Amino acid sequence: MTEKPTPKRRWVKPLLAVSLICNMLIIGVVAGIVIDNRGKDRGERLDGPARSVVGIPFVRALEPEDRRALYQEIRRDDDRLRENRSALRARFEALLTALNTEPFDPEAVQVILQEQREIALRRQNIGEALLVEQLSRLDPTERAAYADRLARDLRRLRRE
Repeated sequence: MTEKPTPKRRWVKPLLAVSLICNMLIIGVVAGIVIDNRGKDRGERLDGPARSVVGIPFVRALEPEDRRALYQEIRRDDDRLRENRSALRARFEALLTALNTEPFDPEAVQVILQEQREIALRRQNIGEALLVEQLSRLDPTERAAYADRLARDLRRLRRE
C-alpha cells in the first residue's frame, strides 16, 4: 500500500506573516496607550483625529501652550485626517475579507498591506508638516529648549 503525499499548504506562511503584522500593530497601539498615559502631561495628550498623527515624544517636548497650538492646527485639518482614517478602516475591512477568501491570495493581501502603509504615511506627513510649522514659530532659544526636552524624553524611552 502506498501512502498519499500530504498536500502542500502554501497558505500557511502568508497567513503567519499577516498574523505577525496584526500582532505587531496591536502591540504598537497598546504601547502607545501605555506611554501616552504616563507622566504629568497625561491630561494634555492629543486625542481623536489627532491621535497617531505626530509622535508622542515630539508633542510632549513642546511647551504646553505650543502643544495646544499644535492641537488646534491638527483639529483644523480634521477633514483630511478623518478621510485618511476612513481609508485605513476600509483597507482593514478589505484585509479581513482577503483573509477569509478561498483560495487564499497572498498577492492581494500584500497589495492591501501596501495601501495601508501608504495611507498611514500620508497621515504622518500631515502631522509632520504641522509640527514643522509649529517649530518654525519658535525662536532659537525656544527651539534649543525643545531639542533638550526631546533628547531627554527619547533617552528615557530607550532605557525603558
